[in-house]
Amino acid sequence: MSSGVQVLEECLTAYNDIKMNKKYVYVIFKIVDHNGKALSAIGVDRTRCSTGQKDQEEQDKAYQEFLDYLRDTEEKRECCYALFDYGYMQENSTWKSSTIFFSWSPENATIKQKMLYTASVKDFLAKLEGIGKSIQANSMDDVAESTVKAKCLKSSRAT
Repeated sequence: MSSGVQVLEECLTAYNDIKMNKKYVYVIFKIVDHNGKALSAIGVDRTRCSTGQKDQEEQDKAYQEFLDYLRDTEEKRECCYALFDYGYMQENSTWKSSTIFFSWSPENATIKQKMLYTASVKDFLAKLEGIGKSIQANSMDDVAESTVKAKCLKSSRAT
């Protein structure tokens, strides 16, 4: 089911900046008012610039900031989408980075928010070609770093 929500060009630019240019560690997207219509487009809500460092300490700081943002949206009973350039140490001690798409729909979000984000996610993902990992998250447990890292390690073993 399509929601009729359009994807703003800024989203595609941010996607290329995180995926190809490694400009951002994460990008948060929200469905926003556009051209006088309520909740009619997906736009960029927030970004975090990359320092260019590939180490666990920098990764941990960025991921904690990302989790804090999700907690805030949960308190506001809102949903969002996010891309995170998640770096992790593989079992062979090499650093790997994966761009992960998150569809954040906390259990306490309003029904309208949940329906709109669920109806829009497929069309949005279709615009973001090459997403390797996608996580549907409804609670903080779903986005816990240990959970995300385990999913990344599992998929890197499969390749």
